[in-house]
Amino acid sequence: MGGKKISTFTKTKKLFSKVSETVVFSAVILMTTLTGCSKKTSNENLAGQDGEDAELVEETFVKIESQSSTLESVMLGGSLWRLNASGYMEWVRDVPAGTAVGAYRNPNKDDSFPAEIMRNALRTSDWSRRNFVHVLYNSADYWAQEIFIAVDAKPGVVIDGGSFLYDSSDAAAKAGRWVGEGVELAVLNTHDASADAASSKMIPVSVYLRDYGLIPNKFMVAEKISTKADDITAMHILGKLGQRGGNGLLLIQDGVVRRELKDVAGRLDISDSVRAKIKNY
Repeated sequence: MGGKKISTFTKTKKLFSKVSETVVFSAVILMTTLTGCSKKTSNENLAGQDGEDAELVEETFVKIESQSSTLESVMLGGSLWRLNASGYMEWVRDVPAGTAVGAYRNPNKDDSFPAEIMRNALRTSDWSRRNFVHVLYNSADYWAQEIFIAVDAKPGVVIDGGSFLYDSSDAAAKAGRWVGEGVELAVLNTHDASADAASSKMIPVSVYLRDYGLIPNKFMVAEKISTKADDITAMHILGKLGQRGGNGLLLIQDGVVRRELKDVAGRLDISDSVRAKIKNY
């Protein structure tokens, strides 16, 4: 439960443990550069969503305050906050969609919400009120806005061209909004893998779409989603390879760098469909 921070190199080395040292070294250098670009983009998006100043601040670890156990949960974007001495929420840092956190179980047995929640809390960025969920991330206490978190869920990513969202697991249900390939979402743990074949083809998900906000408790075709950690990583790498600037040009144009990143993704323990994407990219 300590607050010891892990260096960027250590995290990256662990992430690509199956890759040779030469490839990892190249990937570390490149991904460090990409992380800088990614933070800028994420901060701009955050400012658009929350109307807050997304200036990066130094992260500090705080004492663990809750004694309750946690539920596996997923951040669908948004930010991590801390509760100050005056009882207001202060912004700490933004997080990318798909970040796994633990949501503290709700100690209030009269509250139907499964996680510990503080409703109508004031945030210092604009003094507006929001609902916040108490979370554990990197062995430290934070709060996350309710609209950006899926409680009792695991990270997933949309593969194989994208998919529609459905209101129910009925195969004949009317299709709703489209979710594109590479979008990270939350697969709800209410899914029963042992269910009959018909219902197991659809699984419950929650997703945050910039143009619509949080879309909770929908269903998606199971084969369009993967919850494998290496699939998520590989799809993230492919997303970086396909990222374009305002001028329409690829942000990563160097052929050697692109081949190295594809090699990194290809060496991960990925599903056949994701491997085919890398091969044909």
